[in-house]
Amino acid sequence: MKQRAAAEMKQIKEPVKSLDQAVAPQQAAPDPRAEEWAEKNSWFGQDSAMTYTAFDLHEKLTKEEGFDPATDEYYAEVDRRMKLDFPHKFGNTETKETTKPTQTVASATRSVKPGRNTVRLTSSQVAIAKKLGVPLEEYAKQLKITKEA
Repeated sequence: MKQRAAAEMKQIKEPVKSLDQAVAPQQAAPDPRAEEWAEKNSWFGQDSAMTYTAFDLHEKLTKEEGFDPATDEYYAEVDRRMKLDFPHKFGNTETKETTKPTQTVASATRSVKPGRNTVRLTSSQVAIAKKLGVPLEEYAKQLKITKEA
């Protein structure tokens, strides 16, 4: 992925060779701060779950929470949330359950019975289900089936 970015930069610096290329819109140069962050995080572009979660965090931080992606605070927040979502990838022995509440998904029948079975999804499992377009209840149901098997 980093090599592709370097190749794209090389193409931008080459002179325009045809009218089609002159009319085509030029891609904006990548933010040097973003490139530096990607180099520091070797998992970026390699681990699809973490990469997609980072993209999702970017959308949430910039569009919903108003973070400016050109600030140190933005990158610090991305790093903090990635460590919360993937503590095992960063060597944290502290589990997500002790640092951030998990989402509980009710059973499909919606009946409240003594000893009802619930499945707790971690935020990374929620992110994966959303990326796949699977309802959380269905994801939890399948997760429960695979754990029982």
